[in-house]
Amino acid sequence: MPRVTVDGELCVGSADCTRTVPGAFVIDDELGISVPQPAAAAADPALLVRAARQCPTNAIRVVGDDGDVLYESA
Repeated sequence: MPRVTVDGELCVGSADCTRTVPGAFVIDDELGISVPQPAAAAADPALLVRAARQCPTNAIRVVGDDGDVLYESA
């Protein structure tokens, strides 16, 4: 199961990730940032990587089952 993290210092709450992988992320209204949900672990890793690539601030990191980083901002 992939692991997803969101850097709260970088996230601006654009919600692009919630549109790309519904259920894997939600916007925390109080904090104004995206928060990965348990459903992210069951999501298609390719979709999670797409969400990470589309993040305007590169706040999302995706790590595969084997521990390999599938996506991390450069």
